[in-house]
Amino acid sequence: MARSVADVLSAHVPRGNYPHPRLGSLNSSKCLNHAIYNPRVIFAAFFLVITIKPIKLTLMKHLFPLLLLLLSSTALAESGAYRVEVIVFRNLDVVSDPVLEDELKSFSRYPRLDQIILDDASLEIPNKHLPEDLNVVLRRSSRMDGVWRRLRTSQGYRPLIYKSWMQNRVDFYPPMRVHNESVIDTQLRPPTNMVVADLAAEDPLAAYRSTFYQIDGSVQLRRSRFLHLFLDLEYRHENSGEVIDMGLFDNQDAAVELASFNEKNSVFKLKENRQIRTGRLQYFDTPHFGALILVTAIRADEGL
Repeated sequence: MARSVADVLSAHVPRGNYPHPRLGSLNSSKCLNHAIYNPRVIFAAFFLVITIKPIKLTLMKHLFPLLLLLLSSTALAESGAYRVEVIVFRNLDVVSDPVLEDELKSFSRYPRLDQIILDDASLEIPNKHLPEDLNVVLRRSSRMDGVWRRLRTSQGYRPLIYKSWMQNRVDFYPPMRVHNESVIDTQLRPPTNMVVADLAAEDPLAAYRSTFYQIDGSVQLRRSRFLHLFLDLEYRHENSGEVIDMGLFDNQDAAVELASFNEKNSVFKLKENRQIRTGRLQYFDTPHFGALILVTAIRADEGL
């Protein structure tokens, strides 16, 4: 009987209660940070103080120290970062039917997390194509390394991709592109009918060229009141590209239908979003493939 991913990873799935996504274990000072982490609360309180004229001086005398405390507490709550780790895996025991697509979806607009191997095995690598405050992380954490090893030695699953990065704790952060290195197509897809070629560049139309990978998509960690993960991943199979000889078919309609089917792209899709907690391994799957994601809260005064 095939084992589920939960069975394979049972030693790596934590039990019991989990910490708050931003605050860790709750105490009185952290509860205060949580109550006022949104700057709009502070500005609303300050506006209330300065607009109620009959009592504003008295209120200012008593509330101004509190406002300073709120501001400093908010700054503390916003410091630090989140580390996101993504493992994409294949399910070897299940046969499922793909979706047939006339045109592949392009993820080229999202920042790429290119893993560049350096001689000094640096953990964090700046990349000019990524947001300025984002760091690509090459080395797996000990926990995710254990997950990778268990998947690799299991009979029913194979790990395919590992990607990781650190982002700040702002409310909105752009999706990160996640893909393997198997290119199945490259197309020119300008946003309008007019293109401007850079004749000095090696590829004058590089800005309009989209690369399509076998495994391609985006992962986004967003924070509002709670943390949310947004996944949009695709596992693609190249069409055969086989030329159909129409003369071999008595029924030309059937020949045309077969040729049209042959030109479509076979795509397995994983698109989901959910509220998450830091420190808890998140499992997303389809019958064909899936993803395991771990988000870790990093305080400003601690490293990886």
